[in-house]
Amino acid sequence: MSYTKKQIAEALDLAVLKPTATHADIVRAAHKVKTQNIHSLCVAPVNVGLARLYVEEIATVVGFPHGNTLPAVKVLEASLAVSHGATELDVVVNYGHFLAGKPRTVKEELTLLVNLFRPMPVVIKAILETSYYNPDQIRDACKLCVDCGVGFVKTSTGFGSGGATEEAVRIMVDAVRGSGAGVKASGGIKTYADAARYLDLGCTRLGASVFEELLP
Repeated sequence: MSYTKKQIAEALDLAVLKPTATHADIVRAAHKVKTQNIHSLCVAPVNVGLARLYVEEIATVVGFPHGNTLPAVKVLEASLAVSHGATELDVVVNYGHFLAGKPRTVKEELTLLVNLFRPMPVVIKAILETSYYNPDQIRDACKLCVDCGVGFVKTSTGFGSGGATEEAVRIMVDAVRGSGAGVKASGGIKTYADAARYLDLGCTRLGASVFEELLP
């Protein structure tokens, strides 16, 4: 299927997450989000307040990039980000515990966040970092996250050993089917072919640090 500029923009969370990102980088990206009708700007928590001066839809990351902080710290980080204007939270789950056969931590932190923001229009996306999982683990992690009530499951941070793959996304789309949750592909999406591939597979959100390169 072919996609228009509008369709790609509406699916995109434009990410500015490098630790070297400057004030000017955030402002430049915010201008692009606003003028090109991109779905949201995704920034680090420290930059949410700045981004909010320019755009309304702001995603931020929680427990980024490794996910291995305490659940209570993730709740605090998320709460502060929302108070500064974040509308979406991309939460890196504690995949170290999950892969070690201890899913309780992931369930605890996601349940805390979902319950905390349930009365508010805040979207929670669970970042799995799928490059470290086998297929069964991807499927089980998606089902766990959906059971906790998240709005999306997301492939990657972009800072792990790999990004989105067709295999992972197929499994994720199948695992969440019928739940109401969506799938966000992120990591290594740099061309129109990349964007179209993951939209074709059933993703309803994309994460990338580029925009023009994704256009047909």
